[in-house]
Amino acid sequence: MRLGAIILAAGQSSRFEDGHKLLTEFHCKPILAHVLGLAREYPLADCVVVTGARREGVEALAAEAGMRIVHNPDFADGLSTSLKAGIASLPAEIDGAFILLGDMPLIARETLQALDRAAQNAPEKAAFVPVFGAEWAHPVLLMRKVLPDLQHLSGDQGARKLLQARKDVALVPVEDPGSLADIDTRADLARAAGPNAASRT
Repeated sequence: MRLGAIILAAGQSSRFEDGHKLLTEFHCKPILAHVLGLAREYPLADCVVVTGARREGVEALAAEAGMRIVHNPDFADGLSTSLKAGIASLPAEIDGAFILLGDMPLIARETLQALDRAAQNAPEKAAFVPVFGAEWAHPVLLMRKVLPDLQHLSGDQGARKLLQARKDVALVPVEDPGSLADIDTRADLARAAGPNAASRT
C-alpha cells in the first residue's frame, strides 16, 4: 500500500494576532516546519504542500523540506478548495493520503503509524480517523475510494461531515494529545509551548 500526505498550509491566519501562524517560531523553528518534519521522516510515497496566503514564506519552508508544492489561487474561498487542490495533485499510484494541517505541530509519529497499520489491516475501508478520548482528531487518512466524494465540498468545509455519514470509516484510538492541538491564536501558541502541553515523540 502506497501512502502519501497532503499538508494544508494555505490559510490566511486571520485569528492569529500579529503575524502568520505557520511562519511563527515554536520550539526554535516555524510551526509549519514541525509538520513538514513529521511528514519528511515518515516513509511516504508522496507528499504535497498546498499553499495560499503568504506563499513565498510557506513555499520556502516546503522547498527546504524537499516537498512538492501546489499553489491554491482560491485559498480565500476556504479549506475545501485547498483540500481539493491537494487531492487533484496526487499521483495515480497513491492508495491513500494523510491530511495534515500546517498548524498542528505536536502530532506524534505514532499516530500516523496507528492509522497506517489500520489501513493495512482493513483495506476495504474508505478512511481512518484517529480518536483521542472521545474526540475525532487529526490527521485523517483518506483512501482513494473516498476522494471523488470530496469534490462536493465547498467553502470552509473539511471532510468530517462527509466521513461521519459513511459506514466504511474506521475509528482508530490513539494516545496523542497533540492530535487535537491546533494553533489558531497567540493564546493557543502559549498553551502549546507551556509545561503541560503535548510533546511530539
